[in-house]
Amino acid sequence: MSAHERLTELKDRLEAKTRLMQDVAHELKNPLSVIHGYASFLSREEVAPEDMKKALRAIHSNAERLIAMVEQLQDAVRLENSDFAVDTHAVEGAALIQMAAESAELEAARRGIRLRWRSPLGDSLHCVAEPKRVLQVLANLIGNALKFTPPGGSVTIEAGTGAGGGATVRVRDTGLGMTGEEIAVALTPFGQVDASRSRWREGTGLGLPIAKALVQLHGGRLEIRSAKTLGTEVTVVLPQGSEVSDVHRRAAPRDAAHHGAP
Repeated sequence: MSAHERLTELKDRLEAKTRLMQDVAHELKNPLSVIHGYASFLSREEVAPEDMKKALRAIHSNAERLIAMVEQLQDAVRLENSDFAVDTHAVEGAALIQMAAESAELEAARRGIRLRWRSPLGDSLHCVAEPKRVLQVLANLIGNALKFTPPGGSVTIEAGTGAGGGATVRVRDTGLGMTGEEIAVALTPFGQVDASRSRWREGTGLGLPIAKALVQLHGGRLEIRSAKTLGTEVTVVLPQGSEVSDVHRRAAPRDAAHHGAP
């Protein structure tokens, strides 16, 4: 890569990070305003018990939203700085898929979206992984699918063993879809797809880059198939126990990965 290309890449990344910080400020302000408003409401001398419960539920849900956004930003920075590791061992993938799907049921119902999952729950779906990070990947992919699927649409999760022997998970939605160019941007750390679209959907937009990076740290791969108005399908393949021994994987330095160094 020439000096001019590196400077152009650096300029683009700085601009993307600036846009991201603007978006994050906007996203953080909304739940903070809700928390502040309900906290002020609870400070009044006379508050009915039912109103108090409603206010506390709102404060709790918005506080959880803030924590999730902050943790996502922390993960993105650590991955960007190659300061991230996964501690993997043999786990049962089907149980993780069920946990992730069940955790998303209420959100899907709130949005009016049918959430379906099919996995070999009665069979073994072994993979080598850090369970917490696999759940994070699945939550990011399912959450992203729900965000960009209109009410009345569907999100389907399928799992099984791929032709190459890896444990495979597919998250398919009937949402807005993306062009090939938008897929490339969406997978870029601190990238941004269609600012006008992201503005009416909550979140930092870091779900896909983080999911891809975590899958790669596990020795797996993440692939996206999508088309405008036709929805999106994200496929994750994780190595099985017979493919990779237990390992403590750390993110490779960005420059080495970029230039293809071992």
